[in-house]
Parts: sequence; C-alpha cells; structure tokens
Amino acid sequence: MVVPHGAHGRPISLKLPVSWVYAAAAVGLFSVILCLSSIVYTTLISRKLVTYSDTLSRSKEQQVVIEAFSAKTSKVRQAIDELANRDNELRKLLGLKLKENKPLVVPTDEVKDKKTSLELSDIDRRIAERQASFTELKNWVGFVQTRLESTPSSWPIYGRIASFFGYRVYPWRGVHTGIDITARYGAPVRATAPGIVSFVGWRTGYGKTVEINHGYGVATLYGHNSAFAVRTGQRVSRGQVVSYVGMTGWTTGPHVHYEVRRWDRPLNPIAFLDMNILSASRLWR
Repeated sequence: MVVPHGAHGRPISLKLPVSWVYAAAAVGLFSVILCLSSIVYTTLISRKLVTYSDTLSRSKEQQVVIEAFSAKTSKVRQAIDELANRDNELRKLLGLKLKENKPLVVPTDEVKDKKTSLELSDIDRRIAERQASFTELKNWVGFVQTRLESTPSSWPIYGRIASFFGYRVYPWRGVHTGIDITARYGAPVRATAPGIVSFVGWRTGYGKTVEINHGYGVATLYGHNSAFAVRTGQRVSRGQVVSYVGMTGWTTGPHVHYEVRRWDRPLNPIAFLDMNILSASRLWR
C-alpha cells in the first residue's frame, strides 16, 4: 500500500500473491550467488592465466639454456674426439693396440632434454675411457723407460757399416746375424748397455769375442777383437770399453761384428742404434 502525504491523495493498494514474493526473493538470491560465483571464477581463471604465462616464460628461458648447454656439450664431445684421436696416434707410435672410439647414437625422436641427458652420460663414459687409457699409457711408458735403461741403444763404435743384417753373398754366402762396423785397428769397443759379461774368449768364425747379458733375455756380442778389456762375470756400464778392434776369426779387415740377441734369437742391430722410447716400446710391447 502506498499512502500519499497530502490529504487529498488517495492511497494505492497493490496485492501480490505470496508465491510471487518468494519467487522474486529466490531470483534475487540466485542472482547474487551467480554474481559472486562469476567473480570468484574470474579471479581463479585470471590467476591460472598468470601462472601459465609465467610457466611458459620460464619454459622458454629453460629451453634457451638447454640449447646453449647442448651446444657446449657438442664442443666437449668434439674435444674428447680429438683427445681420442691423439691417444690412438700415440698408441700407434708406441706400437700399442688402438682404442675404438665409439660415437653416441641418439634417436631422432628423442626430446631435447632427454637427448642432453644421454649426451652427458656419454661424455662421462668417454672421459672415464680416456682416463683409463692415459693411465695405461703412463704405466707403459714408465715400464719402457725402465727397460730402456738396460736395452742396447748406442753404437759400440762409430764407423761405416760395411755389412748389414740378413742374407748376404760376400765375403761369405749365408745369413749375417749382425752388422759389421769398420774402424781402425785397436780402436776401443764400448758396451751398448749396462749388463754382466757372460763370455770372453775365442769363438769359431767370430775370433776373440765378448758377450754381455743385459737382462730381460737381451744380450749383445762383439766379435773379431784384437784384445779384451773385461773378464767373465764382470758388471759393465753403458759406454765402458770391453774390447779393441781387431781382425781375428773370419774377417777381411779390421772391424767390429756387432750382434743383438733376444732369447738367443738374432735381431737387426740397426733398430737398436740410437734407440729412443718409441722404438724401445715396439721392442718390448
């Protein structure tokens, strides 16, 4: 009911069913709930969008880092490949077995982060292989250096090589088990490595002969001497005079017949003249 202020006005009365009032109240309440729900939903969606945007941004940054790291990983692998090649070059010089350099094969369908993980694992493996190989090389070189100290590696006397190792037809036909180095009569002949004199005396064909045992199955022989400077059982050092050039035995002029034997098998003495660690490594491999 609407009642006017003035006395002349007439009251207006409006009658509504109770159900309409309830319906209007329900509609109003529903509208309020819907409005509040919309506000809450919009707020949540906005937060998720912000979070998604931040995540996407971080993902892009991480992708850039991964790509940069992958490029560096590739450079490291190239460096390891170069080390492996140098390792095999040194092994070839030393006469050792070459190491197989196995490259990593990554499937093309692998995602970048997994591919990077595989490359890192491969780098760890190959670095471990290089470390093991370098340790092996270091131990081997140390072993050869120790053996080289007692290996014939110098000239018994400097001169012209008149006859080489191997088959010959002059002055006697047959296999020549050493080399002949010409020198003036009476010139000193020196031991080519430290050792113990195992024989001093006359030997058919060689004349006055000196033999030295250097250990590890290696021995040297000096033939056609005119006189001796050592005795059997004497320890000698590298460069020590052991005899003097002569013409005893089967010879056509003054010279030294020089032999190198390993386990009593003649080897070419040329390989031992001025021997270094590389040629020694091939001998002792």
